[in-house]
Amino acid sequence: MVGLVAILAIAATLLPYGARAQESSSELVYFDGTGQTLGGAFYDAWLNQGGLAEAGAPVSAAVQQGNRWVQWFEHTRLEVSQPTLDQAAAEDVQPGTIGMALAESFGLSRWHPAFQQVSGSVADGVRAFPNGHTLANAFLEEWETDDGEARLGAPISEEFSIGERVYQFFERGALSWTAPAGVEAVPLGYLDAAVNGNLQLGAARPEGVPLYNDGGGYSGGGGNWIDINLSNYTITAYEGGTLVFSSVIVDGGPATPTATGTFYTYLKLQTQTMEGPNTDGTTFIQEDVPWVMYFYADFAIHGAYWRYSFGYSGSHGCVNLPVSDAAWLYAWAPIGTRVEVHY
Repeated sequence: MVGLVAILAIAATLLPYGARAQESSSELVYFDGTGQTLGGAFYDAWLNQGGLAEAGAPVSAAVQQGNRWVQWFEHTRLEVSQPTLDQAAAEDVQPGTIGMALAESFGLSRWHPAFQQVSGSVADGVRAFPNGHTLANAFLEEWETDDGEARLGAPISEEFSIGERVYQFFERGALSWTAPAGVEAVPLGYLDAAVNGNLQLGAARPEGVPLYNDGGGYSGGGGNWIDINLSNYTITAYEGGTLVFSSVIVDGGPATPTATGTFYTYLKLQTQTMEGPNTDGTTFIQEDVPWVMYFYADFAIHGAYWRYSFGYSGSHGCVNLPVSDAAWLYAWAPIGTRVEVHY
């Protein structure tokens, strides 16, 4: 329905899901925040990768793709080349190069200037790498003090900004920085899993599988979450249990209703041209749609500059907000923020 994301959604339906790992329930733990389970060699390797703090929660099952087993997490993808997963040990599991894969998939490595190699000498306080990229400032400090070489690999871009947030891509991930939050891992695992047709969120807890508990519990999106009430046409943002923002919306019309359920934001775009079919068979095209946050398939929260009133059903399925409110929510909600949509 909406450009690039529609293409990805269609592509996902054409990609093989692969064989799922068959593990006994006693070997698994369940993550309530994403509705996924984790066990065996992937669980041990996940702990070695920093667990929730560094790798994040699982966002897919363990699946077999060709001659390897793969499982996606919020910030990474873990892989093991074994004929059967139950024969693998933690040392057989390696982090995938999702930063490189996504930069190539979306053409960033070819056309974005930040991904071009740096030539000439570098300034004091800047670290140069053999691949022609550099690290500096808060990203360099994070990389050097938090085992960045093993966790992220070398940088594959320079710093670049989108709004108030600064980004830098690495072989195996990406970092972002804002003045209020400092350095944060970008949850590329959501997007990489979606591109490969394996993003799976919100599954019910299997019988007999215990909840994962690291002593502090788990909350996606750093504790931020969004409530969308389709009965009273409101969208509300919470930090834990504290209400921090509320606005009125336009949701999907009767023929194109907004999806309900528990979802997680997986892609953010400052602007996008959206297009798709109308119910009468014609095609709509809406240029420069601002502050777009996708939370399920091609359903997104975004600003709607073409609307003069809100509080009714009438969109093609997306959740429309006044532009200023959409801009606030976009800046506040990181990728991976939980979205509850209900009547």
